[in-house]
Amino acid sequence: MSRSGHHLYVIGTRLLSVFLFSTMLSQANTQKVTFPGSRSEAKSPDGRYTIRNADDEKKEPAHTLTLIDTGSGSSTQIYSYRRHVDVLWSPTSRAFVVNDYEGSDVSRPVLFTAPWADQPVDLREKLTDFLRSRGEAKSVEGDHHVYFSAKRWLGGSEILCQVTGYGDVDPKGFTRHYVYKIGVGLRPRR
Repeated sequence: MSRSGHHLYVIGTRLLSVFLFSTMLSQANTQKVTFPGSRSEAKSPDGRYTIRNADDEKKEPAHTLTLIDTGSGSSTQIYSYRRHVDVLWSPTSRAFVVNDYEGSDVSRPVLFTAPWADQPVDLREKLTDFLRSRGEAKSVEGDHHVYFSAKRWLGGSEILCQVTGYGDVDPKGFTRHYVYKIGVGLRPRR
């Protein structure tokens, strides 16, 4: 190999290493964080935002999530919950989902998008409406244990959602997957 070819190989190898490392960091930053728990914060992948959890047993609900813009220092209380939640940041840091495990028989994913002043999207409501429109809502409306959750981001604007449950309609249980695209809506996962 010529000297210039060797330099290109070294540069290419280093660039590939940097790319793989940054991809791993991005994926690590988009992992779910559970509150309350050992961590009290969930940072966005780009580091610009932090979601901070605060617990106050004297209040009802006892837990609050606050979104902090680390650049400006501004903070906004965005969500309160009773039991526990998971937070999943999008890889672009422009959206996140809060999976609210609000009861022993129900859970609800709520989507927040930038600018954060917009009304959050209740993905359980969206999915129930989607299933009704297709004549497929019998399980989610008839079973008494139904859990909706966002499982992971498939990119900057698509979320893999899961609905599981059991009850009178499905005594052996069911699991279904859907993809929600921000600004577009739902589709079954193929």
